[in-house]
Order: sequence, then C-alpha cells, then structure tokens
Amino acid sequence: MYPFSRFRSNSRFTSLSRGTLSLTFVFLLIEFFDEFVYAVGGAARPSLRADLGLSYTQIGILLGLPAALNTLLEPAVMLLGDTRYRKHLVIAGGLGMALAAALVAGAHSFTALLLAEIISFPSSGAFVTLSQATLMDLNPGREPHMMARWSASGALANLIAPLILAGGFALALGWRWMYAALAVWGLVLALVTVFRPFPVHPHAVSSATDESGGTLWMLRTLFRNLWVTIHNLNLLRWLALLEMSDLLLDMFSGYVALYFADVMGLDAVQTSLALSLLMLVSLVSDLATIPLLERFSGRAIVRFTAAWAVLAYTAFLLAPWTLVKIGLALLVRLSTLGWYPVLEGEAYAAAQGRSGTMKAVQSLGGLAAGAIAGLIGWVAGLAGLQTAMGLLLFGPLCLVAFVPRPALEQG
Repeated sequence: MYPFSRFRSNSRFTSLSRGTLSLTFVFLLIEFFDEFVYAVGGAARPSLRADLGLSYTQIGILLGLPAALNTLLEPAVMLLGDTRYRKHLVIAGGLGMALAAALVAGAHSFTALLLAEIISFPSSGAFVTLSQATLMDLNPGREPHMMARWSASGALANLIAPLILAGGFALALGWRWMYAALAVWGLVLALVTVFRPFPVHPHAVSSATDESGGTLWMLRTLFRNLWVTIHNLNLLRWLALLEMSDLLLDMFSGYVALYFADVMGLDAVQTSLALSLLMLVSLVSDLATIPLLERFSGRAIVRFTAAWAVLAYTAFLLAPWTLVKIGLALLVRLSTLGWYPVLEGEAYAAAQGRSGTMKAVQSLGGLAAGAIAGLIGWVAGLAGLQTAMGLLLFGPLCLVAFVPRPALEQG
C-alpha cells in the first residue's frame, strides 16, 4: 500500500504540487478528448455502416473483438503504470489514439475500421486510464468526488460531439473530416503531456534508490502487487459491479444510435440531435452528482437510481411512440446518475493505492465486455435490435441486488 500522502515531504513531489492544478486540467482535457472520440463513434455509426456496407454482425465484432483482444495487452500496460514508466505510457497512448483516428478518417473497409479499433483500445487505456489513475492517486480519500468531476468533463464532451457532427452532416461534410480533426487533436494532447511533470511514483523512488535496480526487482514488485490485488475480494466486487453497470452506460451508448435509426426510423441528423439530448441529460446528472456526494452516501445514490433505471428502461423498450421513446431514453440516462463515479471511486479506494494494478485487473473484464457486445450483435442479427437491447436490463438489476446498503459500509 502506498498512499501518495506518504510522499508529500519528498522535495520533488513538493515542487510538483504547485503545478497540480494545471496537471489536473490536462487530465480532464484528456478525458474530454476520449469521450468526444467515443461520442463521435456512436453518432457516426449509422453513417459508417451505410457508407461501408457493414452488417450487424460486423458492428458487433467492431464493438466486441477489440475489447477482447485488448485483455492480452492492457493488463501489462496497467501493471507498468505502477512504475516510473507511467508518463511514457500516457504519451504513447495519446499517439496511438491519434493514429487510430487517422485510420478511421481514411477507412474504406471493415478491415481498416477493425484495425483502428484494435489500436485505439490499448491506446486509450494508456492515455486515459493511467491519467485517471494518477488523478485518483493525487486525491486519496476523495476518489468518488474526483471521479464525479472526471465524469462531468466526459459528459460535456458527449454533449458537444454529436452536435458538431450533426452540423457536419447538415453541411454534407460526412464523418471523415471529424476523424481527421480528432487525429490532430490527439497528437497535440500527447505533445502537451510531454511537457507536464508527473507526481513521483513510489515504485520509481524505490527503483532509483535500489542498488541492484534492474528489471528483476521491478517484476517482483509488479507480481507482488498483482497477487495482493486479485485476493482483495472487496475490490473484485466493485470491479464486477462496474462491468454490470456498463450495460446501461457505454453499451447502451454504443447501440442506441442504431436503435434510433433502425428501430425508430430517425435519419442521421435526427439521430445526432437525439444523442445530443441524451448527452445533455448525462451532463446534468454528472454535475448533480458532485453536490449530491457531499450530502448522501454514494452507495445509496446508486441503489436508488438503479431501481429507477429498471423501470425506465423497461418502459423505453415497450413504448410504441417515437417521442415517448426519446423521453424515456432521456430518463434512462438520468437514472444512471452516480453509477460510474461512485463505483469506480469505490474500486480505487479498495485498491489502497495500487491504482495501476487495479486497472490491470479491471482490464481483464474486457473479455466479458467484448463477449457481451458480440452477443448483443449476434442476437440483433437473429431476432432484431429491439430484442437484443433487452439484455441490457441485467445491468441495473445487478446493481440493485449487489451494491451494499449504506448501513453496511465499512470505514
């Protein structure tokens, strides 16, 4: 265990602390960029499918296979994130995300899109996840509160991105220009990160002062951290709940644009505008989470909103009218208030400072996430998207059943 508070007397860390605010701002910009990329991908997916002739099965592969393959690489990246190499990994991840966006901008086939997605997953892990881990390490004891601010930054990007893309569609610019701009943006952010000092990591301090030094010492430290983490049942519970919550978070976002277009019959501009409304509600809920966490238990918030999500999502699937469905989709998004910041914050707190190692274990959940995304695409191809979307209901049901009641919280 290595809370960063142990190192505040270190002169290098003390000198860095004066730049913490600007470093935090850089991290929030990175999250904004990542969610902007994700939101553009969701809003542009119907046009990508039409322009490149993609099937539902191929869509399922694009959403599922890269996540599954990522589990072979990302755990090692996250483990190395608990060493002095964290900053190098963050920079490399930014460059990888820029490359992936450039590949999408020039894509003319399913294979090119798949390659871009395969590159983007580990790149996002290095660039965004390790930035988040560093931000959490800088704020021990207030992880859910900082996660709420992190989520608000991403929600703002999710709101803006579909609006800009809708404007591009209205001007007949298509989707390629957006991905070209994202490639440039990612490159700039990676370069900005080069010139920002990162906090002194405990393992970096030990490596520098260990006379034997070398790779062997580092590997022993990494595996010791991994052993402790995978035996932390409290942490594993929160990681499992995070995966289930994702069904009505990223998984819902990944398919809802296709649902609007194919089940509800909206065109590209209408779909982008509907997504913007969803993202506006998401931003409002993320901003509301910040003061709510100062007054109420995060676990109580998640249990309450998950119960509402079960009702709202069931009604969304069953409602026959377009406007009512859009209204219920907004209610579904509002019902996920607090899920990600609370559950992720609880996981960071349970990790007891091993943030990189915690993310390594969490990345193994990509196998389950990839399998679920592929399953939804497969069911959609067999029985229709309406039927496949019903599988997402398991997410809020698990939160209601397994998030501990506030009275059972441990100090």
